[in-house]
Amino acid sequence: MPRFAIKQLPLNMSSMYKKVVNPMSIRADIGEFEIEAESIEDARTLAKSRVSPDEPNMISPWREKTQCFTVGASKDRDFVHPIALFKYNGKSFNEFKGNCHRDQPKSGRFMSKGDAKADYLKHEALADEKIDAALTLLKAMNALGVSIDYHMEGDTHGIHEDYMYLEVTEGSYNFRVKYDS
Repeated sequence: MPRFAIKQLPLNMSSMYKKVVNPMSIRADIGEFEIEAESIEDARTLAKSRVSPDEPNMISPWREKTQCFTVGASKDRDFVHPIALFKYNGKSFNEFKGNCHRDQPKSGRFMSKGDAKADYLKHEALADEKIDAALTLLKAMNALGVSIDYHMEGDTHGIHEDYMYLEVTEGSYNFRVKYDS
């Protein structure tokens, strides 16, 4: 029957204080353990009751060829408590794979589509208020005769100088000042 190790993240790699000879071995002192199961899904089911859903625990299969537990059978790592997280962009949902329950909410990523959309709409309303205020101020600047523009100077070898600037036209003169946000 295939063997799997349940390993806490970050992996127990060598550190400055406690050198680890074989970092892919089992370290019982930090809560890692080995189980036998038919598949990764069976290993996940067996391990779910033994580890916290708030801590990322990776499932590492045994590799006979190297005689050690590997990081994962595929390029994607398998975790005991994977979680689907959703982020709304105003039109559709993006789905992300989280390693455990503590991964949410992270950067607008939530466990449900409803929470993701509600968070987006709340922040969209705040952004709309700021945009309206900024547009009002820009109109006031234009009424004063002040404009914001961009300057770029360069050639086929690259850009030598680029910056934003404010410009005021008074009489036949244009006065510029670099604008740093």
